[in-house]
Amino acid sequence: MRDRAFSLAVVLGIASLALSACGDSRPVGRAVAGIPPGPASNSGSAATAVVGKQTYTTSDALIPVMDGPDGTHAATIDTRLYLPANATVATPQPAILMTNGFGLDKLAGEIVSMADYLARHGYVVLTYSGQGFGGSSGCIRLNSFDYDVKDSQQLIDQMLVDPAYKVGDLSVASVVARDARGPIVGLIGGSYGGGIVLNMAATDARVRAAIPGRTWNSLQYSLDPNNLIFAGDPTGFSHQRAPQGVFKFEWTSLFFASGNAGAAQGAGGCAEEKAMSGEPEMVAGAACLGFPTAVCQTYATLAATGDADDAIRSLVANSSAETRINQITAPTMLVQGQSDTLFNPNDAVATYLKLKARQVPVAMIWNSGGHGGYDSLPGECEVYGSGTTGLDQCYLTQRALAWFNRYLRGDTSVDTGPGFAWHRDWVAYDGSGSAHSQYGQAAGFPAQAMQTFYLSGSADLVTDQSKVVAGSAMVLNPAGGVPSSYTETSNFTGPASSPSASALPPSDPAGQVAHFTSAPFEREVISVGVPRARLHLAHINTRDLVFFGKVWDVDAAGNATLIKRLIAPVRVPAADVGQPVEFNLVGFAHRFEKGHRVRLSIAATDLTSYNAKVPDLITITTGGADPARFMLPVDTAP
Repeated sequence: MRDRAFSLAVVLGIASLALSACGDSRPVGRAVAGIPPGPASNSGSAATAVVGKQTYTTSDALIPVMDGPDGTHAATIDTRLYLPANATVATPQPAILMTNGFGLDKLAGEIVSMADYLARHGYVVLTYSGQGFGGSSGCIRLNSFDYDVKDSQQLIDQMLVDPAYKVGDLSVASVVARDARGPIVGLIGGSYGGGIVLNMAATDARVRAAIPGRTWNSLQYSLDPNNLIFAGDPTGFSHQRAPQGVFKFEWTSLFFASGNAGAAQGAGGCAEEKAMSGEPEMVAGAACLGFPTAVCQTYATLAATGDADDAIRSLVANSSAETRINQITAPTMLVQGQSDTLFNPNDAVATYLKLKARQVPVAMIWNSGGHGGYDSLPGECEVYGSGTTGLDQCYLTQRALAWFNRYLRGDTSVDTGPGFAWHRDWVAYDGSGSAHSQYGQAAGFPAQAMQTFYLSGSADLVTDQSKVVAGSAMVLNPAGGVPSSYTETSNFTGPASSPSASALPPSDPAGQVAHFTSAPFEREVISVGVPRARLHLAHINTRDLVFFGKVWDVDAAGNATLIKRLIAPVRVPAADVGQPVEFNLVGFAHRFEKGHRVRLSIAATDLTSYNAKVPDLITITTGGADPARFMLPVDTAP
């Protein structure tokens, strides 16, 4: 079985792929017509409706900013402004900001194609390379409120508000729609570029609409996840307050290698900044070329111990929207990939539920792909998954345009679509442009009720509590956490470059997993939502209890498919072991065919993560007055 050395070799071996990172890095060229310059004055009028497609011009500029906790850190941001022909002093238009995914810059395919689409539909679009990427100076600071958010705010101040900023003779501020709150601004972006969307929406009142894609709610959950439902949080989605998690070793190592490799190849300006400030280029014996020292120290600590200390929690909190979620008022449409093993659907659910509870206009789409999943499918056009062509005829781009038209242009006649929509991979694409026919929809989330299955004996799931048989199952955690269960080789480009495609399907070493499987379904069952479980667990090593929950589809022949290759790491504090353990699995949209069964698995290890190093024996007890249970969202009771 593969060990940690192999895992790290794979991660570092595909680090070069990370330079195309969270989207398509191919530049998208487009010939555009010029627009005549207008007078440099502000009209103060609202935006007018767009008639037809617009031509546009582009203008590149390096913009100086001052950021950091005390505002004394100087940086330069590489920008590109798209000015459509309909943006005039007489008809000013709303503006939209967009920045890059990790390892990319303002010229990435996902940026250029979406900017082209929005500019052709009459929006002023400002794209830029985040600090540490492309032609921008500085180090990679994980979309920090102290650095990256301040940069974005100053780009608005300098380029969209200050009448002195001109393209030719045209004052850009004079053609940007504004009201009493200032310029009317929207944000869109994916992955790393989606993280800044939520952070800006929580910080700047000029943001009127936000569309974050395949991104995080809390970096603590994304990189050190714990799906435990703990005291004080009955939903299990307050990730920033969750106890210590299970370090996501492969994905985090890949990002770390990517950021340093990019800097070594000349991307960004972190090396120059470190040379001027005297910061070390080596931390804990490893290169630290693309990140501030604090970020490298965070990685070194997690990689060595698997534990996040207070300094680490503080660092990721300064990059996590969850810490300021109650400040977001801008209408927000969340787009998250169902196959995303980096930022999974639970990230979007956490944001959705908190915004919904505060009555912020919010919608959520679960599309087909995501990090580690597949590229955008026909008719979807998830630009962060290389779906960068034909955007006018695609589901996700049409939904984005409608959202902006409603909340930036104020067009109340626009149908922004359902509150919750999900891609159905069991519905064939009809080839007619938009993949809307492949999407299920509901007014909101959750869309389905839960069906309860009770764990029975050592291997069964039953729906009738009276038929539960008392029993137990045991799961071994080997010394050092090796050999490990295998679910995937984390990587940006998906199965095409990973042995996880077919050569190496998910597997568990004998004795290191417990399976509980239902009877065959008597009809087709559609499951959309976030499953959860309540178990009675004991173990012998007296430390924190670590395990991984998984949900499988088992066909009539007994072949099991791990749904979307998703796993739910759980870490129970040693002091809480002995109490019932409740946790969320990872959300999905899946069809169980008639005659198929659902399986809940509890594994001790996973190759993607930092496993418990001390040998352990976990016991799962079934039966009794409070039987262990598994709850699955279903369309109706199976």
